[in-house]
Order: sequence, then structure tokens, then C-alpha cells
Amino acid sequence: MHGIREILQIACSWLTFDVVWKVSIIVLLLLNLKNVPFVYHLRILNGVRFLLRSQRPPIAVQPEHLFQPLITSSKVCLMEIDVFGHKSNSTYFADIDVARVHLVTTLFGKGIEQIRGGTTMNGLSGKPRSKFTLALGAVSCTFKQELLPYETYDMWTRIISWDEKWVYIVTHFVKRSSKISPRISSLYPDQSAQDSCTEEPHAGDATKDTSTSNVPVRSPVAASALSKVVFKDGRITIRPREMIEASGLLPKQEFSHAGSTGKFDARVETEVEERRQRGLRLSALLSGQVELEEEFNGKVALGRHYDGIGAEGVMATLAQLTKLSKFQLV
Repeated sequence: MHGIREILQIACSWLTFDVVWKVSIIVLLLLNLKNVPFVYHLRILNGVRFLLRSQRPPIAVQPEHLFQPLITSSKVCLMEIDVFGHKSNSTYFADIDVARVHLVTTLFGKGIEQIRGGTTMNGLSGKPRSKFTLALGAVSCTFKQELLPYETYDMWTRIISWDEKWVYIVTHFVKRSSKISPRISSLYPDQSAQDSCTEEPHAGDATKDTSTSNVPVRSPVAASALSKVVFKDGRITIRPREMIEASGLLPKQEFSHAGSTGKFDARVETEVEERRQRGLRLSALLSGQVELEEEFNGKVALGRHYDGIGAEGVMATLAQLTKLSKFQLV
């Protein structure tokens, strides 16, 4: 008993308010590391590093990789939870940004290097600053299922189509609990063996019911997002096909040994064009949203509300609750 009393006394002397406060802050940060300030920027930089030749996949990208998805994983943090107890809809878009950067730098690393004149960051190579950038034009997301606190999910991101200006990219949020994994990892063959070890029988079929019951299998997709991006070199728009060809994702004309005329792989070109046209029909959702700007009318409004954040918003809300003010504006 005397030893236990001494241990309790030591623990009480150590667990001061200052210590408890600091430990609580550290635990809170660790549980929400994804939402700590500037971590979003680090996540983006982690995807940008695949522009470096040393970080590129061991296998060079080929035309067959053009429409294949790249998988990035994440987990729902506490600060992403909304009032209903699941991942807030607004937090999906930050994850989409990260997944999109990983896909673009992986597929178009070679083409971006040609346009920028190298892979060195601006200001470090001694060359004129590159004006290359990737601009997001629009994004739309459809929600199917909830993602619960600290649930792990995969983002399957791939190119779906392109036109004369925009590249259309789709991202599927797939619940990790569905145990969906690719049978083959075409750019990272060593990952194929790892996925096959964790994959259950028939897990590659996302829509087929593998049980003996007649109950249909629930879709593993929690949400689907469609984005459109454009490649820019300053004010100059880089046509998607030019970037795709520069990256080795479209077949080029092959010349014979005589050097006269060559043979173009028409079969691959036809397959790519068919998939592009099919995806372009699905991408009409975003291309039609440009007309929404014409629906804006700044002449009449219902009024103005504060969202309750900041000193001014808090004071306005308290004044309303205590009936000290009739107006939202204090």
C-alpha cells in the first residue's frame, strides 16, 4: 500500500495542468494530423515529387496506361466529421486535389519536364522561371455512402476524357472495408504481389455477389467526383493531346528503315478515341456548368447572415439570441 501511495503521489505531482494541456494538444494533433495547418500543402508536394526522374515509376508510361486509375489512400480524421457523425462533404475536395496531383505527375511527368525544360524547381536551376501550371476549372462530386470516423478509404483516380482545352478526371472514393484491390499494378509490378496476397477470392469483381444468398452486393463506391483541368504555360493553353503525346501516352508514327513513310498504330488510336468520346459524353456535366454564371442576379437578396465565426459574428449572434438587436448586423 505504501508503494502504491508513493506512485500515486508521483503521478499527481507530474500530471499538472500544464502537462495535461500539452499532452492533450499533442494527442489532438496526432489524431488530426491530416488537418493541421500546412499539412495539405505537404500532401500536394508529396505528389509533385513524382515529377523528378528518380521518383518516377520503374516502368515508363505507355498508351495502355492512359485510362488506368492511380490509387491513393487516406483516412477520415476527427476534424473532418460533420454534425451527422461522418466525413463532411466539403472535405472530399481537398482529398480530390491530392489524388489529382498524384495522377497528373505520374502520367505526365515526361511531358511536363519537356515544357518546363527540366525537373528542377524555379530559382534553383539558374534558368528563367517556368510559367507552367495546372489549373482547375471545375469539380463536381456525388455522394453515395458515408465514411465513418477513422475509416480508411482509397481514391481511384483516372483520366476519363479530354477535348481541345480540358482534361477530365474522375475520382472514385472506395471504402477499404470492401476489400477491392487491383489484380495487376501495371506501373509498379512489385505491388501486384502485395495486392494479390490481401485480395480475397473474387474480390476483384466489385458488382458480383460471391455469397450463396441472393442479397445484392452493396457498391463499394462512397462518392464519385469529376474534375476538369487545363495545362498552361503562362497565358498559353497547352492542348491536352500535345501533353499526352509528349508524355508517351499516345502512339507516335513509326518510320520504316528506309525512312520514307511510316505505319501508324491505327488500332490503338481507334481504341483511345472511342474511350475518349465515351468519356466526353459523361463529362458534359461540367462543360455545361459555364452557363450557371449567367444565372447570377445582384439586384435583390433575402438579406445577410453571419456564420457566427469571429468576434463580429459571435456578437451579432448573441445580440440576436438575447433580443438586444433586431438585425443580423451589429
